[in-house]
Amino acid sequence: MKNKTLAAVIAVPLFLAIGFVLDYLFIPAWNLQSFAFWMILAAAVALVMSLGALFFKAGRALALAWSAGGLVFLVAVVASVGSWLVWPGNDQALAGQLAVTELDGAQFSKDFPGASLTGGSGASILLPSIDKDLSYKIAQGKLGPYGAQFQMDFEIFTSVNVVRDGKQLMVRISPLDYSGAMVAFSSGDKGSPGYIEVDQGTGEGRLVPVEGGMKYTPSGLFGYDLARHLRFAYRTALFGNWSFEVDDSGKPFWVVPVLENRVGLFGGSEAVATVLVDPVSGATEWFATGDEPVWVDRLIPSELAIEQANNALSLKNGWVNQILGEKRDVFQLSDGYNYISTVGGEGRTWLVSGITSPNEADQTVIGFMMVDLRTQEARRYSLAGITEMRAMEIAQNDERVRAQALTPTWPIVMAVQGTPAYFLLLKNSVQRQRFALVDVANGTMVALGETLAECQTQFAGMLGATSDNFDDVMAIDGRVLRVRDNYDGTSSFLLQGDPVNRYIVNTGLANGVLFLSTGDSVVVYYRTQTAVENQRLVVQLRNLSIGE
Repeated sequence: MKNKTLAAVIAVPLFLAIGFVLDYLFIPAWNLQSFAFWMILAAAVALVMSLGALFFKAGRALALAWSAGGLVFLVAVVASVGSWLVWPGNDQALAGQLAVTELDGAQFSKDFPGASLTGGSGASILLPSIDKDLSYKIAQGKLGPYGAQFQMDFEIFTSVNVVRDGKQLMVRISPLDYSGAMVAFSSGDKGSPGYIEVDQGTGEGRLVPVEGGMKYTPSGLFGYDLARHLRFAYRTALFGNWSFEVDDSGKPFWVVPVLENRVGLFGGSEAVATVLVDPVSGATEWFATGDEPVWVDRLIPSELAIEQANNALSLKNGWVNQILGEKRDVFQLSDGYNYISTVGGEGRTWLVSGITSPNEADQTVIGFMMVDLRTQEARRYSLAGITEMRAMEIAQNDERVRAQALTPTWPIVMAVQGTPAYFLLLKNSVQRQRFALVDVANGTMVALGETLAECQTQFAGMLGATSDNFDDVMAIDGRVLRVRDNYDGTSSFLLQGDPVNRYIVNTGLANGVLFLSTGDSVVVYYRTQTAVENQRLVVQLRNLSIGE
């Protein structure tokens, strides 16, 4: 009886002590939707009851202890059944988490009519001139005297939009974090010196010092550990993978998505809020969906967007059809993805990937999925063609590329004169050497250039010379109503009395095009592009107003 009383007196504080240690080490959310919480609870129960062997018969006490811990584990497993794909209704719930707007291929060139490296007027997409790997090498070269003590995390090298002096820029940023525990310990409360920024348009990198030092980082110790700091501030929240961003003034923040499981207890994660953490002071602020500052680009983790997109593409007709059945209308995203930044308004970052079949041998896409990583808006454009991987192979096998042993980057889909094309960078181990454009339809047109404008002009010329994709050449005369530069080596214009049809012409076609102005009298020879309504590609133009 005495032993039992002593055991009871010791058990409660012992349970609390063990629970505190496990909680501090593993920092789970105090949330029944956290599987880690259930596992730590099971371990704590088993460990505390195992100590009963000191007061009772060892064999019986240990059996009871592990049975109790196993019971907690079993409860968690049983509870997880409602999250399994095979549970009735879960497949449709998962398929419907991402609301996808289906659009035809012609709409893509209307939504994103032009692209540039600078975001000039008329461009709808801001393109990078270097990829993540090259940016990372540039950033490492800016570590300077901090190279031994601090490091960068390739996974936290975020591409974001910033506005500087009224101009939108695409930059990659990475915080400097401690290279080891001893560095973190010796730094005390000084923190890391700042972050590295690399302009994706110019390729210029710089180390940005942060006043006060960034103390709250993933490699920080004790209370300066970002994960621990977040957990103790929000004990019940489920967090997704954080990103590192800066506002338009250059002030850094950790952007942390808050998740909630919507399918059973452990499935169907959905971003429901956002926490911003000041890495200098550790101050945190909770934002409900829709209330976040306008400069934040990434509220939806990329891996969550990809998971939801794949569910929407593969589970439309249920899990039986996906796994055991005829796989009718079962698709998935390509093996890779990229990001584009839209120009104007608030400037958004979209995750873009091709849509293909689960067949590994399939080298075709039926379209493209785009997900806005701020609003979760998803668009599916129906554009049949080759996969991104196939476009990379075509570009790499071009004799001009093989001669220089260049490697292509993962493509970005864009429109040139209304025609979908893959944009690629061709690089060696040190720097970008060329730009490339490969037509999405079948990969037969490959344009290369040392500048993007040169590449786009070459591609536009190929479009004008490819009669297989167009009807016969026709002619029309009239006066120019409106004209604009597309910033991709082409110009668009309207004719008086015909405001519906848009004429697209290679700017370098003739002087009459280069100096084309409103009111000019012209004779236009064009082909109608059947894939895009009300769009005409000019193959020859005579500008009568300048005497041609």
